[in-house]
Amino acid sequence: MKIQFPTILLGLSAARAVSAQITEIHQEGPFALRVKGQAPNSSINGYFTWYNLKGVSAPSFISYEPLSYPMIGNSSFEWYFNYTGLIQYRGHEVGYLLANPTANTTTPSPYRGQPLDLSYKPNSNVGIALLGIGGAFDAGFDADNKTFSTSEFDDATYLPGVPPEYSEDLGYYRWAVCWELSGYYRQTLSWITVGEPHNPTCEFVDLMRVKF
Repeated sequence: MKIQFPTILLGLSAARAVSAQITEIHQEGPFALRVKGQAPNSSINGYFTWYNLKGVSAPSFISYEPLSYPMIGNSSFEWYFNYTGLIQYRGHEVGYLLANPTANTTTPSPYRGQPLDLSYKPNSNVGIALLGIGGAFDAGFDADNKTFSTSEFDDATYLPGVPPEYSEDLGYYRWAVCWELSGYYRQTLSWITVGEPHNPTCEFVDLMRVKF
């Protein structure tokens, strides 16, 4: 990752704090999010839509829909990408995914919409993707429009009393579709932190940005 700060140890979290204070946020979209299972025999092949429970504006939940094409003109299939231009990974911008760009989820909202973030349970390595829960999950798109996330440190390399080593090359593709209880019990977008998913219904997938 290329991080343009006085010290690289500020990292992505500091970049987000800085981006929350500046007004120059670049936004791309709308586009659709296509999802395809990585296993040769996977049946996952469709698109993601977002929805709210009746009478509730946030959080917004994400649902996998096994469709050949996204529904054009339906805003629940429309996604956006926001970034500040301060952070890149292998030449690709790092920012966050969001939906419903006219919604404010914090006061004041630095995100210009409902950003995608992850919610974790203490007994699982599966993070459920939700919109508008107060944070934003670092993400970007590579040359093939596949969605990645990044980190600056790998805690598997930590040693007692030894400061961790910064890396510019920690990129991850750990997206999955899992059956989860997120408003309703349905297949939704998830992120596997490490190893095999604790949830046996999860399937690793490629998450791709596609034009309408």
